[in-house]
Amino acid sequence: MDNQHDLATLTASSAQAPAEYTQIKGRSYSWRGISARNEQVTAMLENPDFISAVVVYGHNLSSVGTVQVEYLFEGAVIYDTGPIVAADIIPLGVWRAGIDPWGGQDLSALPSIHYNVWTEPTLIDGYRLTFDDPGNVGGYIQVGRIFSGIPYSPPKKMNIDFGVKLAWQFRGEKQRTESGSLRHVGGGVSRRLSFDLNHLDDEEYSILTQELLKAGVGKDVYINVFPETGGVKEAAHAFVAMRDGDYEHDHDRHNNWRSPHVYLEV
Repeated sequence: MDNQHDLATLTASSAQAPAEYTQIKGRSYSWRGISARNEQVTAMLENPDFISAVVVYGHNLSSVGTVQVEYLFEGAVIYDTGPIVAADIIPLGVWRAGIDPWGGQDLSALPSIHYNVWTEPTLIDGYRLTFDDPGNVGGYIQVGRIFSGIPYSPPKKMNIDFGVKLAWQFRGEKQRTESGSLRHVGGGVSRRLSFDLNHLDDEEYSILTQELLKAGVGKDVYINVFPETGGVKEAAHAFVAMRDGDYEHDHDRHNNWRSPHVYLEV
């Protein structure tokens, strides 16, 4: 998607670090409020436009933390999600008393945790995010990136084929000491996602080509392979990434195009 948030004018209810850190950047900084209660980020667009998705990426909300998304137009709230728990709710019968956190699943082992809202395309000139997390152990709200706009998604019959491959790439290298013991030097992990779109018709191929050429190989994009699935399955396959390699396609039969894709976590 074209990320409307990157071009918006931002204001925050408070800031230990500025809200502009949620926009595109080459540094690993985040917006941080001074508290964990009712902190807000408001984004005003350069021009009114349609959006149907808002993604809060790399947040530190606990299992009881909530996010409220409001769409704004000419000073009025035209859509309001109300406060929604950002974590995936664990179904009754699966939740384990004394083991699982109250409120939602703990996905803290993943490199980055996201929260997203999907809506009908709505004409807006701004939006407001309200974060409230009385259980936050750090005592403040922190968010890495925010994405908003109209996402691209192929029709269901043309969707990603089976065979989605996700690699967790552990950074660093193995080294032996003089005594022969083995150590791992370095740290961190990033993701490499590969998938194929093998059933695109002529019209959908044309749309995809324009979208990918606009993004190129140097633009940050938010990818979510299993939207609205929840749990580790969605969270593991949803991250901010850049394209790895060229965009290519194969016209293998009448009105059908095949296209492989590889993305690297930024």
